[in-house]
Amino acid sequence: MRKIIIEHLEDEFAPWILLEYRHSSLIAGRDMILFTNIPDRYHRILERYGTVSSESIVNLVSSGIIKGEDLVVLDPKAQRRLEREDLYGKYVVIGGILGDHPPRGRTWELLTRKLLDYGVITRNIGEGQYSIDGAVYYVVELWRNKLDGFRFVDGVDIETPHGKIHLPFRYPVVNGKPLLAPGLVEYLVHGRIPREILEEIGL
Repeated sequence: MRKIIIEHLEDEFAPWILLEYRHSSLIAGRDMILFTNIPDRYHRILERYGTVSSESIVNLVSSGIIKGEDLVVLDPKAQRRLEREDLYGKYVVIGGILGDHPPRGRTWELLTRKLLDYGVITRNIGEGQYSIDGAVYYVVELWRNKLDGFRFVDGVDIETPHGKIHLPFRYPVVNGKPLLAPGLVEYLVHGRIPREILEEIGL
């Protein structure tokens, strides 16, 4: 596997997505992450967690910088499940989308259909809709051949002073707990990113 490419597909750069991008880097390692389609003003923050490009992966492929046949695009609409053999010599492209419930097929609309003419292959990782970092975790565990006993939970409830927040997504279970981005619970409960993370990114 070459790198995991996270293509930013949200209109905004919300704290939630920053936490998932950061966690993706912690899971895979900085050298394994390429963030694409990132607005210039966020490069400094994300360069701590991977290589950063303003260009969309679509532009990188159409211009010949990356070959389409070297890409595996993860898309819930794909017909075939991702296998370890699919990863050899490939970049794995994950859509940087916070998700909708029910899903609206935005990965297909914003990413996959624009790349099909370039020879990419598409794969899914099951029927559930994973978080960005959850998808990265799945790919890394598959590459490390550690999916035996892989467990997940569909939906997580977060208690806040204003009531319960339900996250209706699929999360890997690690050490008996759903794998959530560090700092996400504090952000959802208190509306702020933890101070240590802000200091880490220089804010």
